[in-house]
Amino acid sequence: MSLINALLKSGHAEHSLEFRLHLRYELLMLGIQEIIDRLRNTHGSALEDHFDLFEMMRQEDEQEFASNADSGSSSPIDFESPAGMAEALTRKLDSSVALPHLISLLQHLLMIPGDERHRHLWRLFDIILQQISLKSTMGTLASESDPQYSTAALQFDMDELLSRLRTQHECEKLEKALAETNAELENERKRVMELENRLSDLQDGASLSSFSRISDLSNPSDPCHSPTPTIYSSSASSLPPVNPPAPPPPPPTALQLRALGGPLPNAVQEPKKKIPKPPTTLKTLNWTKISAQKIPGTVWEKIEDEKFYKQIDLQALATAFVAGNGHSDESDYSTSTLQRRLRTESAISVIEPRRAQNCTIMLSKLKLSHREIRAAVLSMDDKGRLPKDMIEQMLKFVPTKEEFSILRETANKHKTPSVLALADRFLLEVGQIPRYEQRLKCLHIIRTFQERVDEITPYLNAVIKASNTSSSNKKLRQLLALILAIGNYLNHGKRSGNAMGFTIGSLGVIHDVKSSVRHDRNLLHFIIELLESKFPEIIHLKRELVSVYEAARYNRAEMSAELRSLEGTLRVLSTELQVQQKLASTSTTSPTTTGNIAPPEPQPNPMQSPKTQKEDKFIEVVSTFLENAKKQYNELERLNNEMNKAFSTCTTYFAEDAQTCSPDVFFGVFSKFFNQFTESHHHMWEEREELERVKRQTLARSIFAKKSGNRRTATESGKDFERLINALQTGEFFSEDLTRLRTSFRVPKKEKTKS
Repeated sequence: MSLINALLKSGHAEHSLEFRLHLRYELLMLGIQEIIDRLRNTHGSALEDHFDLFEMMRQEDEQEFASNADSGSSSPIDFESPAGMAEALTRKLDSSVALPHLISLLQHLLMIPGDERHRHLWRLFDIILQQISLKSTMGTLASESDPQYSTAALQFDMDELLSRLRTQHECEKLEKALAETNAELENERKRVMELENRLSDLQDGASLSSFSRISDLSNPSDPCHSPTPTIYSSSASSLPPVNPPAPPPPPPTALQLRALGGPLPNAVQEPKKKIPKPPTTLKTLNWTKISAQKIPGTVWEKIEDEKFYKQIDLQALATAFVAGNGHSDESDYSTSTLQRRLRTESAISVIEPRRAQNCTIMLSKLKLSHREIRAAVLSMDDKGRLPKDMIEQMLKFVPTKEEFSILRETANKHKTPSVLALADRFLLEVGQIPRYEQRLKCLHIIRTFQERVDEITPYLNAVIKASNTSSSNKKLRQLLALILAIGNYLNHGKRSGNAMGFTIGSLGVIHDVKSSVRHDRNLLHFIIELLESKFPEIIHLKRELVSVYEAARYNRAEMSAELRSLEGTLRVLSTELQVQQKLASTSTTSPTTTGNIAPPEPQPNPMQSPKTQKEDKFIEVVSTFLENAKKQYNELERLNNEMNKAFSTCTTYFAEDAQTCSPDVFFGVFSKFFNQFTESHHHMWEEREELERVKRQTLARSIFAKKSGNRRTATESGKDFERLINALQTGEFFSEDLTRLRTSFRVPKKEKTKS
């Protein structure tokens, strides 16, 4: 905000009222006023001063412009009102030779439509007038800095400008339409998924509930029994005998006729109007008719609507409002009614409400139908449709034995599972999958195994590389020798002097030895200066030992636990594979247990169908995965052994114990030392750059002072960039305006609040 105010006070804006107005109008068109209103009273008094300064300068410029435009006007110009500006413009050009051109301009503007299609034309007028106004008001002033400004012609390609503006406008419309289409597509996709789930439930419920009826009602010797009995076929035999019809009811009373909408005796009959018959079925206007009894005394009593048919283009009306296929309105109404009926009638939920709600949220994120989820679990998600995080969520919603029993009883009671809520139908569907929980755990192991392997492998390789490079790097050994020499010199004659070596952890205390000459320096700064002057090749040692940063993240205990966990998951997969192989071999002689629930009595199980057995790919997928996973785990074991050996050799080389020292601690000392080394080196480099900058500024000012002579001194002719920024931020640049702001501009506000 300080930069904007500075632009409105310096350069061309300092001497040109029109340029300030033009620049400010451009900022207002970009929405700066809305931003100012939103940020007021939220970011401190300094920003509030700049906001008020912007408003004060705007009011002063508009008042000055209004006074120049018409000094004899009784009321100021309202620059926010089109009518006010048009009136002021008329007064300004009244009795002048430019008035006919203004009238012609307004006449032509009135011919141009103001709809969305012609918006780019109005933008074109705005751009052209901006350029013309700037050229007419800034020509003399700008020619001082650029002589070509006043002589250059205003040139532009009308076709190119219109094409670019039209393309931009169409692009904005297409982006808006695309967003709306994506939203509609998402809603339709959800609706289709819901209908697919309900259709699947209806089909499954009908087939399951009719299985026992087929065996009871059909004779094995009867080859002509119905293969698809209806839902009500089982209750046909239990219907009571048909009784003779009851006598006809008495005629209805007048009150009953009024309630039923029928005609009353001696009531006003609706006359038959002569309405032309449309050529096809048209869309329905869902109004509410007024009965003939209420027409007398109203506006509708003597209205003549039939004579308007001669003036209406009935063919155009029929074409514009034809109903698709002749029955789109009725079919849409029937579809929506059926959907509402399904929603209201299928709201039975027997699961704990909080658990059902969380399960519904999980299903909405999964975006798959129940049938697709079941197929993915049976095939062990060979197509990768189940995200890893969704599998973790699904493990939280495994149906218990009690839940599955209640769900099955409810579905059997209503003859179909479609009466259940979304979460209940999901739990009923997955509860029928053999060993669902164990299968889902195995699927989660398969989906996360490679990621866990990829996470461990870089750590093992980093420790191996860091161990080998640290123990073989000659520059590191040279640096340690230098530090040892300096330390023995500092500790001469002391208990810790005359050392043959020091522990690696001692590298962290070098930074703590402060300089007696400069309090912002320490021993590490001295070592860096010594390396730069005597041993420059050691300065960039960090680049050769960059692997210690990655190795410092390796925690031996955590990685060992992760390796044991991976081994345990492979054992779980092997055990479950053996169970599934036994179930597959005995499936032809004994029924398979569904889910984790053993049904209380034998019944036909849809999971034992040949189609289901064909969809079940557990044995195939797990067998292939175990074969590859065991090879990867053996490779991890080999890398782990190699890492332990390399790390043991490295720690022994640096006089440390590998059994008590972990890689994250050992290499963490090196990473911390290199960070301190880099920070100190950077601090010294910044100091040198600051000294060089001061020298260059001093030299430049001396040269400039010599060239300027008697005109102005170097300090008066300009400020450096940093001082300018500071002056803008603190308000020193606007000191006079801020003083005027505090003494005059805000006074009416305070007086207004007091009054």
